[in-house]
Order: sequence, then C-alpha cells, then structure tokens
Amino acid sequence: MGYNFNMQYTINRQDKGKIDIMVDVPKASFEDSYKNTLAQLGKSANIAGFRPGMAPAEIVEKHVGISKVLNETASFLVNKHLREIFEKEKFFPIDSPKIAIETLAQAAPFSFTVSFIQKPEVKVGDWKKLVIKKVAAKEITEADIGESIKNIFEAWKKSKQTKESKEPEEPEATGKFIYDAHGNRIPIKDSGSPSTNAQDEIDDNFARAIGARDLAHLRELVKKDLETIVADQVEAKLESEIFEKLLEISTVEVPDILVEDELNRILVRLTSQLEREKRDLDSYLKEQKTTIDELKTKWRPQAEKNVKTTLVMDEIGRGEQIKVTKEEIEQAMKGVTETNLSQDQRADLERYIALSIFQAKTMDLVKKTLVS
Repeated sequence: MGYNFNMQYTINRQDKGKIDIMVDVPKASFEDSYKNTLAQLGKSANIAGFRPGMAPAEIVEKHVGISKVLNETASFLVNKHLREIFEKEKFFPIDSPKIAIETLAQAAPFSFTVSFIQKPEVKVGDWKKLVIKKVAAKEITEADIGESIKNIFEAWKKSKQTKESKEPEEPEATGKFIYDAHGNRIPIKDSGSPSTNAQDEIDDNFARAIGARDLAHLRELVKKDLETIVADQVEAKLESEIFEKLLEISTVEVPDILVEDELNRILVRLTSQLEREKRDLDSYLKEQKTTIDELKTKWRPQAEKNVKTTLVMDEIGRGEQIKVTKEEIEQAMKGVTETNLSQDQRADLERYIALSIFQAKTMDLVKKTLVS
C-alpha cells in the first residue's frame, strides 16, 4: 500500500503483468480540488451580469452544472495521482490503462481503480560475448541466370496467351508486370499486341518485349536481381540466427495482449497479400478448410517468439542508449503524404517511424558487435 497526504493506494499484482490499483482520495482533498476546478471553470464562464471570473462560486456551479464540475475534478485527480503512482512505482503500461470510478459525489471521498498490463521485465545475458559468423552469399552463375530467364519467359508466354484470349484491359497505373519463379516483379513494356512484337523464343525480341534493350541487357538485369535476392536471404538468415542466440540467453514473460496484437498483425499481412493476389480472406479460409481462430492457434508459437524477440531487442537498444533524433523522424516523414492525416494520425505515424528507426539502429549495433 502506498500513501501520501492527498491519497492512498493499494496495488494488486496478478499473472502476466496485469496490475490493478485502487486509489482513495480523502474527502478534504476532493473538496479542495472541486473548489479549484470550479474556480477555473468560472474564469471562462460567460454568465449574464458578471465579468469573467467574478461570478460567485454557487452561481458558476449552477451555470455549468454540478455534473460537469465533478467530472472535471475526477479527471484532474485521476491524471495527477496516476502520474505520481507510475513514477514512484516504476510502472510502464504497455496498453491504455482502464479507469473505473468507484465513488464520485460532492462532499465525499473519491475513489477509482486503474487496470493495465505492466511492461514485462526482460533479462538479457551477456549478449556481447556471442559470436555469429556470416555466411558468404552464393555466387550467381550463368546457369542461375539462364534458369531465371527461362522462368520469366514461361510466365510471359502464359501471360501473353491469357491476354490474347481476353478483351484488352487498361494497364495499371504503375505499368504491367509479371512475376518470375523467384517472386521478382518483371515489368512488361506495352508496345502493341504481344503476338506481333516478339517471337515465342528467348531472344532479343522477347527481351525488348519485357522492357530490356536486348537479351544481354536482360541477363544483366536478372543477375542484379538474383544477387539482391541472395544477399537479402543471407541477411535474413543472419538476423534469424542472431535472434535465436539472443533468445537462448534471455528470459521474458510475454503478456497475452502483446501476443494477440502480433497475431492480428500477422492476419493483416495475410489479408494484404491476398488482396495483392486479387483474393479475399473468406475464399482463402474455405480453400484451406480452416477458420481465423484455427489460424491464430497455428500462428501463436511464432507470434510469441516474435514478441519475445522485439522485447529483447528493445531492452538491448535502451541499454545501449540508442536514440532517435527529431531530424531522423522528419527525414523519414518526407516521403509520406500527410494531406489527409489528422493530428492524432500524424502523431501515431511519427511514433511508428521512431520505433522502426530505433529497431533498425539497434539491429545495426548488434550486427557490428557480434558478426565476424
């Protein structure tokens, strides 16, 4: 139990970081706050026959309504005492605290309960002693390039045959494209009917039909694409190994609310992917003969792992005093269209960008420290 002259509080700690705090404000303290609130409201009240701030308290009370004064007083006291309690007890909620007013009346004690999930304690071992070896990227061979071009050619032929069997369609705003077997987005130059602009073989005409200058140029482009893909795969494998090693030497109890948030993010990513493929979630669920709840059950172990990894990296970043500057956020915001953003939406976006920069800088530091 905590106590000061103006209030006392009781903390109830539960499993997985859930905390309830009962706060009791004595009658005298509530009455003082009520009078102060009433005086502040009186300063801005437009009451006939009185200059602003000069009307008697009972007139102001009648004008604005007792209910408004009570609610304003309660809001002030809740915010004031929560700041005091959170600072003293070192509480860091990971969700918005839920407030329940227990008693609210004139000339009476005031009490309320706040419930929230405390940010879990994260213990990271001596991570700087870990050693991670980066595997060199696989060299791209002429055979790899040839196989990729063959895949692109087969996809292009299929796309051409499909187009010839349908009415012409308007090209997308970003241009027409196909995907090769590696998932690369291949732009297709629209220069007339595909049946008259390239023969059905891999040659310069085919290369020009999909936007390259000739076959040699296409081979250069494909080689660069494959090198990028392989480099990304090596980097992803390296980061995965780093995360595995860090989790082995770390302990953290993951709150359910963070796991649920991560499951929802996974679902959003799946929905976005299906939309790009011009499919919908309901159809996907029918095809897979499953439900959203079953998918979430399947994803839960990975979601828990993702949350643990994020918390561990956050702890390392804070321990290393990694900072995100205002200039870095402003630079990242330059590419964002803000015309339709509300003030709250902009603030949320800035927080997201700041977190993304923080995570990227933390990962860079960890790589520089561990990778040989």
